[in-house]
Amino acid sequence: MAGKLILLKRAVNFIIQNLGPSDRLSIVTFSSSARRILPLRTMSGSGREDAISVVNSLSATGGTNIVAGLRKGVRVLEERRQHNSVASIILLSDGCDTQSHSTHNRLEYLKLIFPSNNASGEESRQPTFPIHTFGFGLDHDSAAMHAISDVSGGTFSFIESIDILQDAFARCIGGLTSIVARDVQLKVRSASPGVQILSTPSGRHKNKIFDQGHQATIDIGDLYAEEEKEFLVFLSIPVFPAVDGEEMLENMPLVDVSGFQKDSVSTDTVEVEGERVEIRRPQFLSSTDWVPCLEVDRQRNRLLVTETIAKTQRMAEMGDLKGAQALLAEQLSTLLSTASAQAGDDLCNQLEAELKETRKRMETRELYERSGRAYVLSGMSSHSWQRAATRGPSMPISSGGNSDMRRTTTSYETPSMTTMVTKSQNLNLAPRE
Repeated sequence: MAGKLILLKRAVNFIIQNLGPSDRLSIVTFSSSARRILPLRTMSGSGREDAISVVNSLSATGGTNIVAGLRKGVRVLEERRQHNSVASIILLSDGCDTQSHSTHNRLEYLKLIFPSNNASGEESRQPTFPIHTFGFGLDHDSAAMHAISDVSGGTFSFIESIDILQDAFARCIGGLTSIVARDVQLKVRSASPGVQILSTPSGRHKNKIFDQGHQATIDIGDLYAEEEKEFLVFLSIPVFPAVDGEEMLENMPLVDVSGFQKDSVSTDTVEVEGERVEIRRPQFLSSTDWVPCLEVDRQRNRLLVTETIAKTQRMAEMGDLKGAQALLAEQLSTLLSTASAQAGDDLCNQLEAELKETRKRMETRELYERSGRAYVLSGMSSHSWQRAATRGPSMPISSGGNSDMRRTTTSYETPSMTTMVTKSQNLNLAPRE
């Protein structure tokens, strides 16, 4: 950590400077043990000054007891007297957990972080706040960092180069400071006899199908400003029998979609007005009826690519890199043949680049161990929550005529995130005293 400390301090100070006066921050350090070096303080006046002073006084010591650090961070939030509506933990590490290095299972980490939790099921005691993990350098334990973020509802970012750490922090807090909806739930209900909900693939968002397939829910959680999440709903639709003397319906109602969220003032659950989804059921199909819906096609591509990458990650862990390469090549070919990809869809272009980069990082065992595992797990984290995470190398972009600006590979980035990342990059370009 020692050689990276200057950039780390600068990145954490960026967080401090961009939190509002109603935001509170606590800082916990951990080596062989954990210590809270800053209690929860509002980020205004003396609180902000004390936070900067504490960060600037940091020094590197030996040991990486991640679990001890998390326990201390969890205790800070659980014991606070004033509960903000939004709370989260940002975990940074550049090494392997020296105390529980063999623990990569979500449930095992859940029990370690909450030692009083004796129940065996994942539902027994879930964290009430997300833990966003940042593994930087080539020596961090990406499997552990991914497991921690995954079980808590956070994202895992792979900081391959320390010089993009501040931008990664900016992207994260750009989202966290822009939450506009809490505890969002999507509800889907069958709108016609015989229409049955078969599945609602939703990544790590909890979903449930009940009432004999007539109803389904997806728990989305908190939403950032202008954040979009898209879900495919697979249905069984009955055949429309042609009955003599009866006129066939042109449109058939499929499902009614509605939403629920927690009111920011009263904390009561309020319903958000939804809409009815219908499908045309003409007696004879026209040429336009055979044209695939690009919105559905692109989301199907996202699901298929995500499933393929997850499968190849498991193959790589078992040493079957050749098989993983073949499967990635097959999925790339399938993706490029789809209607949305051939139409130049932006998401499909990103998926294409991700498949190619994943193949590259799985060429050899050494390359996979060095950076491939972290790159793939960070991508799986991002796709499973449909939320931006930082990973991979930075790439030059042109912004306002300035081609020196650099951006990191990311999907699902919201305008608030983009604004904060741009602010970080402009700060890095500014001359320092």
